[in-house]
Amino acid sequence: MKSEIELVISERISKNGIISFSEYMEILLFHNPHGYYNSADIFGRKGDFITSPIISSLFGASIANEFINLRNSITEAEILEIGAGDGSLVISILEHLSKKRALPKTFYIIETSKKQIESQKMNIMKKIPDLSHIVKWVKYTEITSINGLIVCNEFFDVLPTERFKIENNKFFQLFIGHRKGFTMQWEDKTKKLTDIFKNLQCYDILSNYDNYESEINFNYETWVNNISKILNTGVVFIVDYGYNMREYFLPDRKNGTLVCIHNHQANFDPFMNIGLQDISSFVNFSHLAYIFKKLKCEVSGYLEQSKFLINLGILDVFEERAFCDEEKVIETNKLKNLILSNAMGDIFKALIITKNYSNPLLASKNFNRKDSL
Repeated sequence: MKSEIELVISERISKNGIISFSEYMEILLFHNPHGYYNSADIFGRKGDFITSPIISSLFGASIANEFINLRNSITEAEILEIGAGDGSLVISILEHLSKKRALPKTFYIIETSKKQIESQKMNIMKKIPDLSHIVKWVKYTEITSINGLIVCNEFFDVLPTERFKIENNKFFQLFIGHRKGFTMQWEDKTKKLTDIFKNLQCYDILSNYDNYESEINFNYETWVNNISKILNTGVVFIVDYGYNMREYFLPDRKNGTLVCIHNHQANFDPFMNIGLQDISSFVNFSHLAYIFKKLKCEVSGYLEQSKFLINLGILDVFEERAFCDEEKVIETNKLKNLILSNAMGDIFKALIITKNYSNPLLASKNFNRKDSL
């Protein structure tokens, strides 16, 4: 018997014949009320995965240090988080800023999932009830201008993506059909994809491949445009797992970067656990940088999460806190998880964007690899 989400997808395919992979992914993740982000308990040890802000409040406290730095030159600076997870990041940022007496007037959250908004509100009222009045949930059309800091932590990886393959010097795009179950159909889109890859300056790399699959995300354009319109003066932090263009399309990465997570276990089959697992693709940071540059934003930094957090003073934040011996062991292990290369330290990267802002940033002061984009 089909689940509710399978029925939704089947009906969409019956209506349209086939649907793009990104549309299939969009329904699975974000359909209201049956999509993964609207129906499942997904965060934490009882869910499917754990993010950096959930691992340790040191992550949010470090990011808060940059906001303190911004307040020196931006009057009435505010914060916007896009895709706020379970609320751990807003909680840790505001806790740190409260201690430093540097609270923003408003901390905005853009969140599409009603279930996640409920979870965020519950956790904020539980952890920081005295600061809850600062937090405001908005749609991206409701916030026209912000001066300050925009944070996107593990947001771009879940934007529905297209999958393509290269075969016999042609580019094919994946579509989903239905015949006694969901089927994959590859449509020749050589002209369309050739033009896109030439603009991104990666066609010369890809044109040498055969029997090669990967991803291209057209939703980047929409959200980068949204961010550029919202930000008047300030900084954008995009923190996620991903690569620059050259690493993204390595010859050995011939099956792409799409990954599914269920009960903290990874698989690579988006037709398993339908509606019950996360689906994401690694972020192509060069692609994001290309779009921001087109919109006259400045790419000010690109570096590993470990270096990003060290620049932001995570080690100092750790030392400032008073831990008993047992707590210190636990918190040290959490810190290691965030910054060690064999944990999250290297696989996660930070892209730092500025607009109408030229003062020195903490986040990119050392270890900057923006020239690799």
